[in-house]
Amino acid sequence: MATPSLYDILSTPYGGRGAFAREAIPQGTMILACAAPYAHVVYWEFRREVCAWCFAYSFESGKSKWAVKLAGSEHVGGNGGVWFCTDVCRADYIREHEKMLAGNSKRTTAGLAVPPAGLVYLETIVPTDITPEYLDVAWAAARDVSDQRRGWTEEMTEFEVDTARFVLDGLLRKIIEEANPGAEMLDRLVDDTPGYCVGAGRWADYMELQDNEYALMYTNPHMLASHIRVYRFLRHITTMLPQVRSKLNEKSVHVIEQLRKNLATPTDTRALLGRDSGNVFGLWDTATDEGSEMLGWGAFVFGSYFNHHCEPNLKKKRNKRGVEFYASKDIAPGEELCISYADGVSVEERMQQLESGWFFVCRCTRCARDLERASGTPSI
Repeated sequence: MATPSLYDILSTPYGGRGAFAREAIPQGTMILACAAPYAHVVYWEFRREVCAWCFAYSFESGKSKWAVKLAGSEHVGGNGGVWFCTDVCRADYIREHEKMLAGNSKRTTAGLAVPPAGLVYLETIVPTDITPEYLDVAWAAARDVSDQRRGWTEEMTEFEVDTARFVLDGLLRKIIEEANPGAEMLDRLVDDTPGYCVGAGRWADYMELQDNEYALMYTNPHMLASHIRVYRFLRHITTMLPQVRSKLNEKSVHVIEQLRKNLATPTDTRALLGRDSGNVFGLWDTATDEGSEMLGWGAFVFGSYFNHHCEPNLKKKRNKRGVEFYASKDIAPGEELCISYADGVSVEERMQQLESGWFFVCRCTRCARDLERASGTPSI
């Protein structure tokens, strides 16, 4: 690993954990560089426009789409596949995945989560009283129903397809780790730059993030049926894939078998989805999140410990596949390191986003000041 961290992860006075400066940090210092997300997804609609490796957006280069494609990644209809901005990115992508798919010219994982058309929903009940016990019962029922059903008779929304692809990415990474317990992940970053430089992390690191499943379901109960549909769809996919076993090499078959074993219960899917909410970062069409398009999202595990502040002291910048965090002002020893989760919107929109997306009501001095200005009434 690189130079020692400039901060400690400690309990915060308001609950949970946060990052606190060990020493005075000058403005402009790089605090953390995350080389890659643990799991990520590029929105289905942007799959041809966003490089699957470095997340470069084709329109920023004056192109409508990328032309470099992963061989063998087509599926029915020719609308799937994985695209890259250069042959170099394609080679890096293959190198990252070759531990589990080496030599496979029929790479099918990229287009697995394709929704069947013209089908109807089955899970339509939205519970009115969510409890942790209710969630456990619902997920147990999802497992039992998945054990009994043979076909797939439900329609997936585009967001559910993207969510399924995010979960699949995380599960595949976990399988790589289990098959290579002593190996470094290829996207690990080692650097002598001041600050703390890390790779994507491992499953244990992802599990250290706060599980927001109950908070999400309590405020958005309709999401329970959506998450269960995602799990059951992935169960269906891994049940169906052995039918094309003859097109896959031995390592690919092994991966599918590991996925089937993993998805025999919803435990890991539930863990990925529970930590997705409130912890992931958007992948935007500009490096500093100031663009108009969000292209997908990724779990940059170690960056998730930076909590929100409406007047932050950190600025986030995407660097190709990674994310870097810099001090936007001088930081004193012991000061909490924070980024902004909701920039460039009105105070009412900001507070609504924080409450619905991160499950807290912001009561900072900036929000009080902005509310006073918006209402014309002095705050008490």
